[in-house]
Amino acid sequence: MGYSQEIYDKAKFLLDSYRRQAVNENDERRKAFFAANPEYAELEREIAQTSIKLTRVMLGGQKDITDAVSEIRDNNLAMQRRQLDILKSNGCPEDYLEPKYHCKKCGDTGYIDGRMCSCFKEILRKMAYDELNSSTPLELCSFQSFSIDFYPEKATNSNLSPRSIMEKVKRHCCEYANSFTLQSPNLLFQGGVGLGKTHLSLAIAGKVISKGYGVIYGSAQNFFNKIESEHFGRVDDKQYTLNLIKTCDLLILDDLGTEFITQFTAATLYDIINTRLLSRRPTIVSTNLSIDGLQSKYDDRIASRISGNYTRVQFVGSDIRIAVKIKNVNS
Repeated sequence: MGYSQEIYDKAKFLLDSYRRQAVNENDERRKAFFAANPEYAELEREIAQTSIKLTRVMLGGQKDITDAVSEIRDNNLAMQRRQLDILKSNGCPEDYLEPKYHCKKCGDTGYIDGRMCSCFKEILRKMAYDELNSSTPLELCSFQSFSIDFYPEKATNSNLSPRSIMEKVKRHCCEYANSFTLQSPNLLFQGGVGLGKTHLSLAIAGKVISKGYGVIYGSAQNFFNKIESEHFGRVDDKQYTLNLIKTCDLLILDDLGTEFITQFTAATLYDIINTRLLSRRPTIVSTNLSIDGLQSKYDDRIASRISGNYTRVQFVGSDIRIAVKIKNVNS
């Protein structure tokens, strides 16, 4: 997956800072330990001279080179054992005087034998998600702040009141977030404007992110604008956002149906939905459209994939944003 140069630079700077911190902390640790254990420091200097001693033996013209090399090796091993004894007597582990890198595999360099380390990939991935979600008010929308008190208690077209229905919807969303895995089902949030679809979508996003998954949230219009801009603009990676959206652990596509439909956006939407279905990556779509509305706005390929592969979650009631404003005015 391609990332912008800015993301690469930020990730590399972070890795470099990790490495500098580990090296600096280790330097201070070694100085303090050497000062308290001068014998260890002297052994360190002696061991460092091993290669010089071996070179002198090899170039000295001695007849008994093998014996001389064996003696140097045995002395070297004896000094190393003595160092371990000193560490042990000080209650220190064997690696006490080695840098404590965030990633033991690559030593915070980001690469192993010329190939990008998994730690570098994870940093790039997280930074890309954070950049795409930077304008999302995750902290403002939680399950705790979602109140069902603004939904009518009186039943309308069924035996259940909007409040009781929405209580079940909230519980279902909370259970979905708490038990989320990459095998979780796709969800289709349907209902009119101001019924809490966005709030509960963000609440799920916040909870799933806290579990360590990569989540991308955004409105359909914003996503398509960004994808179209990258596709037709002068950028190095023309599928940067699209690739992130197709491969993230959980995609939350908000306000589907409010975007301006073109041949490009329709093809992109199908690509996103179909790719994520084939790769079995969970997706949550929220829309004000009914199933009939989806079928009339999009072609059959899109509508059938959504209706046939997403669990419907119906939001009911009246626009709670009006009720919230009225309460705030009167309070």
